[in-house]
Amino acid sequence: MPLETTLHYSPDLVRHAVLCFWRRSVGLRTLLVIGAMAAWLGTLVVRGDRSWQMGALGASVAICALVAAMVYVAHYRNAMTRLRDMGATPHATLRADGDSLTLQAGASMATLPWSSIQEIWQFERVWLLLFSRAQFSTLPVADLPADLRDLIETSVRGAGGKIKPAR
Repeated sequence: MPLETTLHYSPDLVRHAVLCFWRRSVGLRTLLVIGAMAAWLGTLVVRGDRSWQMGALGASVAICALVAAMVYVAHYRNAMTRLRDMGATPHATLRADGDSLTLQAGASMATLPWSSIQEIWQFERVWLLLFSRAQFSTLPVADLPADLRDLIETSVRGAGGKIKPAR
């Protein structure tokens, strides 16, 4: 018997989901490396170094910071566009059974086999269903009853997907 619930979305929830995705995909290590590279660049500038290595390091710092920022911006813009497309009261219907997961928002509907979900990143307010390294759907935890959470976790694990709780 399929389980069904209505998912409610807001700009705050979508922002939070994108930030959770960004933090886990870009990671603290990446930000620390960019910071360390920037500190080394600052040290070289103070010492008066004008070598080509300093230029290469400066370019590396700029490119890394730009890529990290663009990951957030691209996902944020995409998520907010999808939220606006949901209308004045953004909500979706989630239906799940032993074979698949169906998400329906307005006229759009997608039925996905459990095997299409590579990972679930679980956070306090949202679960992110990852279909690839850069594509995910957001499930508000407040709208997921316990039996539906259990079905999702069991089905994704059974299809070879991973569950990654919040750290």
